[in-house]
Amino acid sequence: MGIIALVALSVSQVGCSGPFNCPEPEVTVDASVHTETAPIELELQPLGGVLEVHWLEWTESGRCDFSIGDLILLREGTARVAPADVARLTELTTAGAGNLPGDRAPDSRLSSWLPSAPRWRSGTGLDWRDGEEGSFVSVSYWLDPASGVVYFRSDADYDPVATPTASSS
Repeated sequence: MGIIALVALSVSQVGCSGPFNCPEPEVTVDASVHTETAPIELELQPLGGVLEVHWLEWTESGRCDFSIGDLILLREGTARVAPADVARLTELTTAGAGNLPGDRAPDSRLSSWLPSAPRWRSGTGLDWRDGEEGSFVSVSYWLDPASGVVYFRSDADYDPVATPTASSS
């Protein structure tokens, strides 16, 4: 019990007053909408034939966990996939389970590439997570079969030297 109290004291000393009352993260936003695929190959790989992609990225720091101050690279975007891949992805997802998470709406800069009345599908058959502390990646996908559009969000531990990001354009 003394060890648990020491850990809680250590966390609170660096700015957290509790596990759910954390300081706001510092955020660096890249204002560009990107269309290149090389930096997001991991995110695109499960989708198959990508006909068009638009995405954004930014970093956050100051997450309230035991790695306070570590950078997290976040990306979100849309990808229009080939019809054959829409059928395959539909089999990996579940209808009605695809509401976009309420914590954050898609960035308004992506609205031109989002369907106007989507019927999102999602599921663990398509989402994936990989890695361990220091190299963790997580990607979630939502598919609208009628438009062939996939909306995706990813987050990853970020090492500015080792992680490919968008070119500054």
